[in-house]
Amino acid sequence: MTKPNLLFVSYSRADAKRVMRVVEEVREQFRQRSLDIVPWVDVANLEPGQSWAAEIERALKESIGVLVFVSPSAMRSAWVSRELISAATALDRLIVPVILQHVPNLPKELAERQWIDLSGSYTEADLTDASRRIVDAVAAHAHIEHTRPPVAPSDVPNIASEIANGVRQATVGAETAGPPQSIFLVHGHDKNALSELKNYLASVGVRPIVLSEVGGSSQSLLQKFFEFATKARFAVVIMSADDLGASRLQYDEPGVADRALQFRSRQNVMLELGFFYGYLGWQNVFVLQRQPDRVFPNFERPSDLHGAVFDTMDSSGEWRKALGARLSAAGFGLTQS
Repeated sequence: MTKPNLLFVSYSRADAKRVMRVVEEVREQFRQRSLDIVPWVDVANLEPGQSWAAEIERALKESIGVLVFVSPSAMRSAWVSRELISAATALDRLIVPVILQHVPNLPKELAERQWIDLSGSYTEADLTDASRRIVDAVAAHAHIEHTRPPVAPSDVPNIASEIANGVRQATVGAETAGPPQSIFLVHGHDKNALSELKNYLASVGVRPIVLSEVGGSSQSLLQKFFEFATKARFAVVIMSADDLGASRLQYDEPGVADRALQFRSRQNVMLELGFFYGYLGWQNVFVLQRQPDRVFPNFERPSDLHGAVFDTMDSSGEWRKALGARLSAAGFGLTQS
């Protein structure tokens, strides 16, 4: 059984409700005409457990064209703009613009195409007619031999990464209707650091979610983590010197043994740090490093984090300003501390 052809849908999250009405009508008309073509919409087609960027790359490479929904918010969207510019580098690539709201100075990449106007209010008949015209254009293009994908291969990885980050922002948290007011807090055994951080967050009106303090059903710790972590829109991670560890190769060297030991964060802290970097993106994860109370041994980091700059949680309190700035940039409405 062959895979259906994909029609990649490019849109702004702000227009999602209107976009999905059109997409579902287009999908139905493809079905009625027995055309082996399906619209591909990121939020609808991506599933938990998948590598989102990899799936988006695949969809971009396998699509026969791109359906671009035009609005002011869409034209400000980084991923929509990149898809559009990339797709428009060759006129034989299929781009179908749908105008949801007119914008000043419509990009020439779209102005040169035959577009469909659904601006303002429209009836069901208008929607059906617009969807029919979309399907006509896609069906005609699908019969062209050696159809090229709508996006240049060299642009696919960067575009896919941008779209995946947009999907994360659209799907994480139950607070999407307004500014976020809570964060997920990852910590080790340093209770003083945890208390200090919680007090600061409370002072600026942000509610910390601390897994060890969450009650509820008798889930496993891993189940509870995924239940709350996947609703988070921001995470703060405290790396404190809770454990000692060493490379076995170094430890087993004659005369080395305990001298190879270094301070390390708890394994759960590093696991959750990696999860949130991948799930939320680095810009929505803030790492605080609590320095050991001794100058020796060193505080070890995983090699993947070499070069990463973390804020130091010390008595100067400068970390509060840095964290406040990051929270504000992420959309939190902070109160005065």
